[in-house]
Parts: sequence; C-alpha cells; structure tokens
Amino acid sequence: MNQQYNILLIINFLRMKKNKIMKDYWRVCWMALLLVALFFGSCSDDNDSNGDSDNAAFDPNIPVQVSGINPTTGGFGQRLVISGENFGNDPSIVNVFVGGKKAIVINVKNHSIYCLVPSQAYSGEIEVQISNGDNPVVSTIAEAKFEYVRKQLVSTLCGSRRDDGGYDTKDGPFNDCGAFGSPNWLEFDPKYPHLVYVAADRGAGDENEGNGNMRILDLKNQYVGTALTEGDMGGTNRGRALAFFDENHMAVAVDQGDELRAAVYGFTRNREAPEGDERNYKMWGNRLALVNFKACNTVTFHPVDGDMYFNSWDKGQFFKVEKQQIQEIFDGTRTTPADKEVLFQMDNGWEYNIRIHPTGNYAYIVSINKHYIQRTNYDWASKRFVTPFIVAGTAERAAYVDGIGTSARFNTPYQGVFVKNPEYAGQEDEYDFILCDKMGQCIRKITPQGKVSTFAGRGSASLNGNPWGYVDGDLRQEARFDRPKGIAYDEATDTYYIGDGSNRRIRKIAYEGEE
Repeated sequence: MNQQYNILLIINFLRMKKNKIMKDYWRVCWMALLLVALFFGSCSDDNDSNGDSDNAAFDPNIPVQVSGINPTTGGFGQRLVISGENFGNDPSIVNVFVGGKKAIVINVKNHSIYCLVPSQAYSGEIEVQISNGDNPVVSTIAEAKFEYVRKQLVSTLCGSRRDDGGYDTKDGPFNDCGAFGSPNWLEFDPKYPHLVYVAADRGAGDENEGNGNMRILDLKNQYVGTALTEGDMGGTNRGRALAFFDENHMAVAVDQGDELRAAVYGFTRNREAPEGDERNYKMWGNRLALVNFKACNTVTFHPVDGDMYFNSWDKGQFFKVEKQQIQEIFDGTRTTPADKEVLFQMDNGWEYNIRIHPTGNYAYIVSINKHYIQRTNYDWASKRFVTPFIVAGTAERAAYVDGIGTSARFNTPYQGVFVKNPEYAGQEDEYDFILCDKMGQCIRKITPQGKVSTFAGRGSASLNGNPWGYVDGDLRQEARFDRPKGIAYDEATDTYYIGDGSNRRIRKIAYEGEE
C-alpha cells in the first residue's frame, strides 16, 4: 500500500470524525490508534520493499538515541511521538517514562515510539528503557523535556455507600462520614474559609433522601460535622439555601407551606470554629424569623447595599427586604419579622434560585423547574432589581444542548457560582457563571455573552449510553455525575466542590496534584 495514500485516508477519517471525537473520545481514540498501527504497518511494507531499517529489531550493540519529541507540550493523555535510533520493533521490551511516570506505549518502530503521556508527569524528563532478555536494560534520556500542562480533574472529596448500595448519614472523617442524602446548596463560611456548609432538602425525588440536617465540610481537618439539625431549623427538613448577612449572621431559606411561618430564618454565631482535636460544629443559635412566607427556594444578600432577596414558588414572586430591618432583627431592636416588597413575579409554581454578581450590577435567576436562566439588572439609583430577561435556555424546554442564548437547553439547572476568568481581564464583565445542570447530569458554563458550554461531566461514553454515573477523572472525557445540585468555588485554590445528589457524595474539581 502506498504510504501517501494511507496518510490521506487517516486525515480524511479524522476530518469526518472531528465532532464525534469530542463526544466519544475513548472509542475514537482506539480507532485512531488502530489506524496509526495500520500506518506503521503500511510504512513497514513500503520500507521492507525499499530496504529501509525502520522495522529492524533492537540491536544491543548499537546505542539507543532520542533525537526529538512531538509535540513538546501537553497534558495527561496527550499522544506523543519520540524520534530516535535503535528502538527496535517490539513494544513489549520498550518502556517510556515521562516525568518519572510510566507512559502507555502504543507502538514501536526502530526510529519512533508512539505513546500516551501519563498523569502528573510534572518534571517532563523523558527516558526510554529497552530490556533484552537477560542482558542489562539499555536506557537513554532525551535532551529535550516535555512541558507538562496540569489538567483539571474530577475526584471524590468524601461520601460513600455501603456494599449493599445503602448508605449511612453520620459525622466523621472524610473517609468514614457516610453519605449525603441531598447536598443541594453549598456555601463557604466568610469567617472560616476552610468550612463549607451543605444545606439538605429532603423533598420529593430520588436524590432527596436522608435527613434535612445542615452539614459542614471541614477542609482543613478533613472532617464532616453537623451545623444545624432539622430541629434547629424549626422542624423543617427542607433547607433550600443559605447566605451570610455578615461574618456572624446567617440566613437559611426553608421550604414550607404556611405563609404565616418563616420563609427565611436567621442565626447568630455563638461560638468559634473548633480547633485542635475538637469536632463540635454547632456554632449557630438564637434562631429568628427574618421574614414570613411560604414555598421559599432561595435567599441572598446584595454584596454592596446589603438588602436581602428571596422568592416563593407560589406565584414566582421575587421579594426584597431592606438591610436595616434585617439588622434590627439581629440586634434585637425589632421583634417581628421584616416587611417584604414584591419587585416582580414570574407565574404560578416557579421554582428558582437567585445569584447576584460580585459587583452587584445584576443577578441571575436560575429557573429550576422551567429550565432556563434569566438576568435582572440592578438599578443603583432606586436600589432595586428590574424586570428580568432571558440569558440562556428557553422556558419549559428541558433538554441538553450547548449553544448561545435561547438556542441552549438546560434540564433542571440548580446552584451556580460566578468565577473570574483571567482571559476577560479589563472587560466590562470578567466572570463566567458555572452551574449544576441536575438532570443534564453535568456542570455547565455561561459566558457574559450568553454562550453555554459543558464544563464537566457526561464522559466515559464507552461504558454505556447513559450520561450519568459515578466516574472520576478528566472533566469531559471521563467524569460522570448523577444529579449534581450544589456547587461552591474557592478562588484561592481554583477549586470547585459539588454536591452530587444521587451519588450521595461531595465531588471536587481541581488541578492535578491538588485533587
């Protein structure tokens, strides 16, 4: 077979399969590797006829040399070709180490080795070893180094099931803390940034089980504790969200059906975070009703003006409560719940979360049961959010589609976080919005321009046709989630923490070496 003809076949194959590669990575990778193997074979056919030495066996009497690598930079899983002399033709006797980590060798020709870069190959030093029976191993180190680029990976922080598939809910170290029944909202403690609160909503649905206790992830001591029990929250098992008024005052949105009862409770910090071997995380008390209403899904505070915002599923109301009244309740100078003002409303049965941009310029309304994202701009003069408009998705059109604006589709989007993107430095808006797409079984990203893409999840296509599951690894090629809901982001370490609902675990997205 003609060598040039084979090259054209491979190029045409890759062109036709470009989109498929992105969706079905490993399957296509192995197909591509098969083609590469055929290419090597075809080359050997041509070379044999031409008397070329590329298919020659390893000669222990000739030095092994490395003359180059291609490409010179990449990350875990990168396909790498090492050029040189006297590699032989037997992959079983050739070992390649990149940064001290053993690489997967795919094929070997006398003048080239084809392999995959291993994970955590940080130093980039390339070593080729050839064993030849009982003879000493021949080793050579390349002059050029591979520039290893760390990748973000999905891992499991804590949570586990029993062998029978069930699970326990208990306090304990990360490796023995049971599981998380419904980790639907995550938030960092503003005073103790190593603590992450996990609100639980034991409502209807497969991922909503266990109890409604609010739990704490102690990242420093690698321990899971309990911050508030159902009893501490007025007997409700539906803690939908939490937010901090200041370092020592916390608000918790509870979902209950009586408009004369609390929609948002306030708590005051009555002790500091545990130190040393202490593991008592009951730091909050003096429960007070901040505002009354029913069917509340969310609560948040404006980052500049400090006013509180919450909602109701009832008619989709978007409420405002003045900061001064919240302050008076916490100070004890006001003994009744705060007054509330409806700024606008959606429609009956509108379930949503509110996330305010760090600048305070606007907020995203994440419509959980209507499957789209709206934006409401902040009027600084009147200190009010105004009528919202659609940013991404379309109301009541549940699906999974990446795209721009209303062409994109979500399926039960849930909690999201604003994340500063260095590529946007100097632009009017420097933040992406990263959110859980619960029934989309993934983590999505929305740019300031409304472009929606998939950030993590729906990988390992070769396992089965399902987008959900429990798989750690590469963000897109391997990782799987099962109904992710809650998400928190640590800007200092560029790390995400995710409440993975039906997997009953807390997952983590971080760069290699920190996962």
